[in-house]
Amino acid sequence: MAEKQNKLPISFDVTVSLSKAQVAVGKDMTTICFCTPNVDFLHGDRVKTYLTSDSFNKITTAGSSVYWAGQAFFAKSKRPRQIAVGRVFSSNQGAYLLSGSVSSLETLATIADGAFNITIDGTVQNITDLDFTSATDITGVASVINAALTGATCTVYHDNLIIRTTTTGSEATISYANAPASGTDVSSLLGLTEATGASYADGYTAGTIAEELQAIADAGTRAGLFFYGWTLDSYYRDTEDQFAAANWVNGRSFRAVGAMCTNNANAYNPASTANNGYKATELGLAGINYTYDDNAQVYPDISYLANFLAVDYNQEGSTIAGKFKDADGIAAVNFPDIETNVQTLNARRINTITGVIGQTLKYFREGVQSSAAWSTDGWVNVCNFISELEIEILNVFLRNKKVPYTPDGQNLLIAAASKICNKYKRNGSFSDGMEEDSTSETGYKVIPAFDIQIQEISATTAAQRAAHIGTPMTITVNDAGWMGSIAINVDVIA
Repeated sequence: MAEKQNKLPISFDVTVSLSKAQVAVGKDMTTICFCTPNVDFLHGDRVKTYLTSDSFNKITTAGSSVYWAGQAFFAKSKRPRQIAVGRVFSSNQGAYLLSGSVSSLETLATIADGAFNITIDGTVQNITDLDFTSATDITGVASVINAALTGATCTVYHDNLIIRTTTTGSEATISYANAPASGTDVSSLLGLTEATGASYADGYTAGTIAEELQAIADAGTRAGLFFYGWTLDSYYRDTEDQFAAANWVNGRSFRAVGAMCTNNANAYNPASTANNGYKATELGLAGINYTYDDNAQVYPDISYLANFLAVDYNQEGSTIAGKFKDADGIAAVNFPDIETNVQTLNARRINTITGVIGQTLKYFREGVQSSAAWSTDGWVNVCNFISELEIEILNVFLRNKKVPYTPDGQNLLIAAASKICNKYKRNGSFSDGMEEDSTSETGYKVIPAFDIQIQEISATTAAQRAAHIGTPMTITVNDAGWMGSIAINVDVIA
């Protein structure tokens, strides 16, 4: 007989459930995307990231433009955790089916009547009579398949089989392989089915450089990546495509910073306007910086940008100026008349690398963006600030049942904004300043590092309430700035 019971669990009367409020996560603002036509990436897998120089060097060969880009990044003593590489396409691409691993060459070598079905450009093809008995390696397997295809080719791509349509552009289509009506089904043995790890992409129509960069950004988003920094292969230097790319990056506003390099000596010729760096300054491109170098092989733009994207904004006093930073392995630039030439570059807001007479050191100068309103650190700092601010404000809405039209509701938003403002004061992006004030006993007044103002609730309109629009907030921040030169007067008293 079962033992009688007289006690119930607490949960019989008290039910407790556990939930966690949604929290938005900030963007990673540290990744540089290097955009190049000179890598063998498929259009369906056009973006990859690299943590080490060894893994990066596997996609290129020593001495190539891509190789030197990797050298510039991984030579940095302080750099972001990873660099992304995005392929730019200049020609239309066919659809492709990329195999998973080919199971067993030994098993395939016993099959003389292999078969599979595949749909190419909307037409089902019955691939039959595949005789693999003489195929001793994966190249031989690809040759057997290639001979049986119509409107497509089969080759080896990084130890896998790839079937590509001869039709190119967005109208080209392909499918996974599947079982045939007759013959020995080899679709799985060849790794051409979804279940065996195959992947496919329909054809692709190449676009302008701006469209290609957007496609790279979109591919990153699909992979869960955000690219804040943008640089280009040296192939594009001093071309119309480079300038179009600069305008595209600048159009992303505070979501991007672009570093471009010019090798054109017109950059320091005051009589010439035929230079992309000059044109960027004339347009005042806030999100772009240009660096002049006399060596077409090296990437000072990547080295320069890596300095800023390596900053840890969580640390006190972590922000940096662009001037006086080492180029890490990239030599100082040679000029015909260095003082005059550098003065011209300074006037045009084009950075460069110089040494110092009597010293072995070399460093970047002047640390500026193409817009007269921005130094590079100021732009990058504010972009990071805005990224964190918008996430912190979003989390106010996510964490609370509602944010009411009351002082308490406003205080939730002000507290969130203050948190980020104080963080950026601690890391050195913003600071208190001083200005002359004739009404003050000291002759000056303190300008706070930041000031937050929010519209009075009484000023909220009926339309604002109906649309649930919060009371507008204005945040004024004081850029900490930095000293890049100094004049010293020495008085000698006899």
